[in-house]
Amino acid sequence: MKRIAIGLLSAAVSGSLLMSAGTASAERVALSVRIDNVNPNPVVVHGDDDTRVTIEVRTTEATRVELRLKPVSDQFRTQDAREPRIFHQGDLWRFTTSFDENDFEGRWVATADAYDKDGKKVTDEVNFSVEHKDAEKLDTRVYRFSANPDVVRKGRWVYFTGRLLVNDDDRWTSARREEVEIYFRKRGSSAWKYVTSTDTGRRGAFYAKARAYKSGEYRAVFDGTDELEESRSRTERVRVYSFHHRR
Repeated sequence: MKRIAIGLLSAAVSGSLLMSAGTASAERVALSVRIDNVNPNPVVVHGDDDTRVTIEVRTTEATRVELRLKPVSDQFRTQDAREPRIFHQGDLWRFTTSFDENDFEGRWVATADAYDKDGKKVTDEVNFSVEHKDAEKLDTRVYRFSANPDVVRKGRWVYFTGRLLVNDDDRWTSARREEVEIYFRKRGSSAWKYVTSTDTGRRGAFYAKARAYKSGEYRAVFDGTDELEESRSRTERVRVYSFHHRR
């Protein structure tokens, strides 16, 4: 990443290149500059992704063009931008940069300064806006959760298995290295209590165990992340009996 104060993007062209880009004219054309397009506008930044932005500038008789990007704000801000890509052909100057979540959200102004070979300058500017939006999260589901055995002696182990899946482009795939928590609700209660947690493996599978002391229901819960939605499993009932009262 290259830090560019006020998003200053500049380009220059030699006299020979300028001449080869257009047709010579016996009559000198006046120096001019116009910002034709800011694409996209508004600039929408999704989560922590970068959004590519292209600014097209039209000129006549320009040997150098500078483009400044500045937020309309009382506070001085700088733009973190990658090294800009600059395309020049004839009267068209195309600047490409990017915005991310660290850039000011609101109104911006793009200012283009065009210079001729004698140093004369003309200026044009347009407004555009930057919007930040949370990245859309992918749906998840806890698949085939089970608690075994469904009848167990008090103090013995109950074993939990299942898979965590994620819907990526309408296709359910494994969610690896994600934490899944196991909760328990005793019979006759409405409160769920944390029991244990485990991480998913290669195929999104998870395994856990806990000692059983009371009859009730278990379920697996995935709390979600910045990229994944939360989900919870169906409930699984387990009946606990003491040594003298199995039935």
